[in-house]
Amino acid sequence: MIWGVNLLSGDENRIREFMKFDGLRNLIIKASPCGVLVVDTNGVIVGCNDILSKHRLIRHQNIINRHVKHVFYQDLESEDSYSLDPIMETLHSGRDVVTELTLRSNSTELVICRVWTTILKDTTGKIIGACGVFHDLTPYRKKKKQLEEINRVLMETGNQLIQQHMETMRAFANAIAARDNCTRWHSEKVAEYAQQICINMGTDNETANVAYLAGLLHDVGKIGVPEEILTKPGKLTEQEYEVIKTHPIIGVNILESMKNMKEILQVIKHHHERYDGGGYPSKLKGNKIPLLSRVLAVADSFDAMTSDRSYRKAFPLEKAIEEIKSNSGTQFDPRVVNSFMHMVQEQYLQ
Repeated sequence: MIWGVNLLSGDENRIREFMKFDGLRNLIIKASPCGVLVVDTNGVIVGCNDILSKHRLIRHQNIINRHVKHVFYQDLESEDSYSLDPIMETLHSGRDVVTELTLRSNSTELVICRVWTTILKDTTGKIIGACGVFHDLTPYRKKKKQLEEINRVLMETGNQLIQQHMETMRAFANAIAARDNCTRWHSEKVAEYAQQICINMGTDNETANVAYLAGLLHDVGKIGVPEEILTKPGKLTEQEYEVIKTHPIIGVNILESMKNMKEILQVIKHHHERYDGGGYPSKLKGNKIPLLSRVLAVADSFDAMTSDRSYRKAFPLEKAIEEIKSNSGTQFDPRVVNSFMHMVQEQYLQ
């Protein structure tokens, strides 16, 4: 047994010859990539490698024949920590210790080390001292702290950008509401309905959030529709209806310059498609219509029916729900209608 490692295997006589030379001990110590410290049974340092002798924790240029206490614990504050020194603990208990040691260096800088200690025995099994291996964690902890600070700043910046993004979305929605007081809260309610329908369908949170944003912006293209058509109290003419039908494309044209809007643009473009293929602008049918466009179609129609408009009064809630059910499979995706009904049953609607 040398330095706590059993070397007596294979050619035993040859190993014993090597053990006669201090050079082997020095070689083992110097080969370590970490600082290595060897003490006798009293805690007096009898050996170390170059890495440890240059360590920031060391208080003397020459540490050989000095007690651990005088090398690491000179100041009063550290003196209190001496009773917890891992090497001395190993000498007193005979147990290996793995711990972190935080001390103040000569430059008053705090130094953090991971320390492994073990008992050393001679070939007869007699305890002759202890060995400590010191790995300086300070640079890594500093880098970790820097990265945590960077992540914190990024998170704050990201949250601010999200908030700004949401404020921009609401600004667009409010621009529409300002033109027609009857639809003032329409976009907000459609956004909430669409989000809840998605949640009931089991989509992930990101998809439900995209549905919410698309709901806020689905009518932004009405900015390009003449006000006299938007607020007309009577039935629209065929030509006027054709103008109204352009608002999804106008909305896409308004929003396409905004970053990260590609997915939402397709949802907005097709939110007036019908499940049976009779909608606009592209006459898409069934699953060829984006899922969130199918969700918006239900949310938009329901809120439109239950809100006062310039050309009619709001439908009773029961009639609006029946209209959604009766158009399942024709105007609306049956799966979305089913999720909508769950929303109604859960009394989500106010």
